[in-house]
Amino acid sequence: MAYTNIEIEKDGLTATLWLSRADKRNAINQRMAVELLQALSDLSEDTGTRVLFVRGRGPAFCAGADLGWMTQEGLPPEQQPPLVLSRLFNAFYTFPKPMILLAHGRVMGGAMGLLAGADFVLAEEKTVFAFSEVRLGLIPATISPFVIRRMGEFKARQFMLSGIAMGTNEALASGLIDTAGSEDSLIARKDYLCEEILSGAPDAVKKCKELIIKVSGLCLDEDLFDYTTRSLNDVRRSEEAMEGWLAFREKRDPEWKKRR
Repeated sequence: MAYTNIEIEKDGLTATLWLSRADKRNAINQRMAVELLQALSDLSEDTGTRVLFVRGRGPAFCAGADLGWMTQEGLPPEQQPPLVLSRLFNAFYTFPKPMILLAHGRVMGGAMGLLAGADFVLAEEKTVFAFSEVRLGLIPATISPFVIRRMGEFKARQFMLSGIAMGTNEALASGLIDTAGSEDSLIARKDYLCEEILSGAPDAVKKCKELIIKVSGLCLDEDLFDYTTRSLNDVRRSEEAMEGWLAFREKRDPEWKKRR
C-alpha cells in the first residue's frame, strides 16, 4: 500500500511511524485509519522490527477523528467511523511488539485511543490533552475500553464527563502518560527504552506482552492459573530460554544481544 497520510522510517530494529496530515493536525480520517491498520499489520510481521515508535508531524500529535469523516452519510457498514476506529484502537492496544509514543502540541478526543494503546507514553512539556467529545455532543465510546485500562475508571470519569483540558502534570498524575520533558530529553528516553527492550529475547518480549494483555482481562481462578502455567512451560523449553540460561552460566551476552 502506498501511504499518503502516514510515514514509516526504519533505524536498525526500531521503526518510526509518523502521523502525517500536518495541515489537518493529523486528524484521523478513513484513509489514515486504513493506512495505520495496514502498517501495524505489516510491522507486526516484520522480523526486522522489534520496537515501534509513534509520532506526529506538524504542530499537534493528533486532533482526534476528522469531523468531516465522522459526519459523512451513506458509508457502507464496514466504513462507518465507529467500527473503523474501534478496530484501529484495538490494533494499537494489541500490537505484539513494544510501542513507544511521543505526544506533543494537542492530543484531543480520539487521539487518546492511540495514546492509550501504547506501552510507553512520552509527552513534551506543553502538550495539552482533552476528552473533547461531550462538548461536541458525542461520547468517547470507542476509546473508552483502552483509556479506562490506562488511567482507571474514576480518573476517566472526571476528564471525560467534564471535557476539561489537562497539561502534562495532570496527565502524569492520572496515569495517561508516563514521562514528560523536552523533545531532546524524550528522544534520549526513547533511545534508552529501546536499548533496554532490545536486551530482551525477541520472542520472549512478544510473549510477555501477549501474556499481560490476556491476564489483565481474567479473574483470579483456576483457568487463569492453568493459562499462566502452560505459558511458562511452553517458554521455558524454547531455544531462547536455553540460550539465555547458557549465556548466564557462561557469563556472556546471549546471541540476540549480539544481533542488535
